[in-house]
This record gives sequence, structure tokens and C-alpha cells, in this order.
Amino acid sequence: MKRLVVSAMLLCSLTGCFRMSVRSGATPTGPIQDDTSVSLVYGLTTANAIAPDCRNGFSRVDVYWPWWGPFVYGLTLGIVAPIRTEYVCAEGSDTRSE
Repeated sequence: MKRLVVSAMLLCSLTGCFRMSVRSGATPTGPIQDDTSVSLVYGLTTANAIAPDCRNGFSRVDVYWPWWGPFVYGLTLGIVAPIRTEYVCAEGSDTRSE
């Protein structure tokens, strides 16, 4: 029984937090937009962040697990992991090369 408890504690300690941030240096415009998607089967597949309304690209993108993500990950034994994406569109430039 002691070995089972130690193994369960070790397994729980192997999960970590996930966070990725990208800053382009472009001037942000508009509000922060967000989306929640899932990563399946221990991260083998994941959803892409698509923002068709950002014509000039991104100013900032943050991808992370929401606070409740580890609970879902644990309950599904790693098959489903929610991922939260927040992004801000970049401001367009009015300079045109001729």
C-alpha cells in the first residue's frame, strides 16, 4: 500500500504548468481576444489559434493551461487537456512603398 501511495504522489508531481508567450513588438490595437481549445492524447494533437480578424498579425499571444486545466487532465488521465489562448491584434501600418 505504501508503494502505491508513493507511486500516485510521484505521478501527480510529474504534471506541470504549460505557458507560452510571444511578443512581436508591434503596437497593439483592440481588446484582448481569447479562445479555449483542447490538446488530446498527452499533447499528440492540439488545436491551432486562428484569428482571421487580425489582418496585420499579432502584437501579443499567450497560450497556457487555465486554472482548472490540471483537474480535467487528471480526471481524463491525460487524454484531454484544455488550453487557453489570448491574443491582441497588431496595428496596421499606413506606410506604403512605391
